[in-house]
Amino acid sequence: MTLQGKRLFLFDFDGVLATGILEWEEEILGGYRIFSELRRRGLDYAILGSGSNWSTYEIWSYLRGMGFMLEVNQVWIAARVAAYYLKSMLGSSRCLVVGEEGLVKELKSNGHKVVKNWRGADALVVGHDRFLSFKKLTNALRAINNPDTHFIAVNKVRWYYSARSGPILSPGAIVAMLEFQSGREATVVGKPSLIHFKTVMDFFGRGPEETVMIGDSIDADIKPAKELGLSTVLVSSVERWERRRGDMNADLVVNHVDDLVNYL
Repeated sequence: MTLQGKRLFLFDFDGVLATGILEWEEEILGGYRIFSELRRRGLDYAILGSGSNWSTYEIWSYLRGMGFMLEVNQVWIAARVAAYYLKSMLGSSRCLVVGEEGLVKELKSNGHKVVKNWRGADALVVGHDRFLSFKKLTNALRAINNPDTHFIAVNKVRWYYSARSGPILSPGAIVAMLEFQSGREATVVGKPSLIHFKTVMDFFGRGPEETVMIGDSIDADIKPAKELGLSTVLVSSVERWERRRGDMNADLVVNHVDDLVNYL
């Protein structure tokens, strides 16, 4: 397979460019060489992440500190996609948040107002929250008991995965609990939701035939990208449990992200 003719390259971060992020024991896997070559050729590229507990600017600063010379508009975490999606649906809105300060910052930076009173909420936005409380969840349930309140899940991955420690509790459990309690289904915007991929492609003005998704998860990266008609690359630097189902779902499998230079 060749990647010639592709104009937009979308990269998952954890497991492709680095690992150990969740344990604060980062190990950079690669990316400097492929990014340099994409820049040299004038091709677009961006990071797609499922995170919701940091803002775009916090993630951007973090990545720059690791030596990834990215612009802010090349960083597309799920929190940013949620803020964009909500604005496209409601304009500037009043949001009740189950999540951390990074998500609050992201919503505010995109023109939304974060409210404490569930009665005044246009939308409930649910992200990663390591400070959950009974009161916070009850207010969320009361908010979405109103059918006019939009119910937005920043992501709904079943768990986060650490190569060192295994699965880690994710927002998916919180979203599923509120769905069960309310009888409503959340609109999920982060990977593997197609909304994430479409939002970024629309921003760069690229179609599926011009776009490549590079990831390490079949479920979160490869399957949804293929559903949209994107070319897909599976990076196998870090072993994942999903890989037992076979690697043939991807158009191309590489051992290291910088191997992609050989396919341009």
